[in-house]
Amino acid sequence: MPARNAAHGLLGRALSRCRDERATGVLHVQGSPGGAFHLLDGAVVAVESPGAPGVGTLLVRSGRIDADEWNAAHDAAATGLLPGAAIAAGGRLGTAEFQVLHMMAVQDAVFAVLAGRLDNCAFDPDAPGARPAALPQGLAPGVEPEELLVEAGRRLAALASLPRRVSPDRDRVTAVGPPAWADEPLAPVRRAILGCANGRRSPRDIAFLIGRGVYTITVEVARMCAEGLVETVPAPQSPPVADPAAPVADPAPPPPEPFAPAPAEPAGPAAPRPPLAPREDLADPGPDRHPPEWEPGEAPGAAQAAEGLPRREPGASGIREALDAGRPQPGWKGFLRPRGRSRTDSP
Repeated sequence: MPARNAAHGLLGRALSRCRDERATGVLHVQGSPGGAFHLLDGAVVAVESPGAPGVGTLLVRSGRIDADEWNAAHDAAATGLLPGAAIAAGGRLGTAEFQVLHMMAVQDAVFAVLAGRLDNCAFDPDAPGARPAALPQGLAPGVEPEELLVEAGRRLAALASLPRRVSPDRDRVTAVGPPAWADEPLAPVRRAILGCANGRRSPRDIAFLIGRGVYTITVEVARMCAEGLVETVPAPQSPPVADPAAPVADPAPPPPEPFAPAPAEPAGPAAPRPPLAPREDLADPGPDRHPPEWEPGEAPGAAQAAEGLPRREPGASGIREALDAGRPQPGWKGFLRPRGRSRTDSP
């Protein structure tokens, strides 16, 4: 049973509508990796996607033709022919060989589109290159959209049934342990994968490098993971993009600075202090100014002192009377007693 998801249904409805209306143009598929379906009278004649290598990459990377020859094919495509069809028309490739490569690239691109994220579909009848010219004789004029969707679902189901699931564009492939496989007999495709598995390349990247289909490389990487030859690591997360419509929060206040003790005074003689300014009421009145005169009891602070402090009355504590009572009072005899030596003292 072919695997189907929401992206599969969205793309299927868009292609079915184009087929029913026999539309000619380009159906743009927005998403990651996304792609473009070139339609001629409702049939799919070409599919391009950043997630899968096209016919040019398959031919150049495999060494079938060189880059200059492919660039010349692009120049010929300006007249309306597809680049690969121009090469086939020139006799560089056989018609059957080009048809096989072309169908491989179309099916691989549809698989890459459905294996990723699909956001929306938009049809453009006036897109550049929307009307390709007639293909060389013997080349199929187009493919029914339903056939492409069924084949893509079958590939997704086969990939999901493997013991190790691998994403074509999100997982990064790295070789495990020392290159002990260097002396072992390996298939050319496996040796090529191990030579490119550096922990930064995905199965899609390796497919572009060696000129193979992304589905073929993804399946082989999943099998090699199960055998312990390679391992996958998740792709690094990109930083979130700030929403320009979101309100900007006020920045947090800076933390308080630590308390710094006052600097010590330098050693040596202290600097002289500036003289204090004299009070206005004590300053020199000058020749034309007379000091204020107060009446008795009107001096500043006199009223506060008189009201705030109680007056002490003599003898209020009673201590003097107690002391005077225990002390003998001098009589008249004390006045006649001579001061100094007494009579009994010998000279």
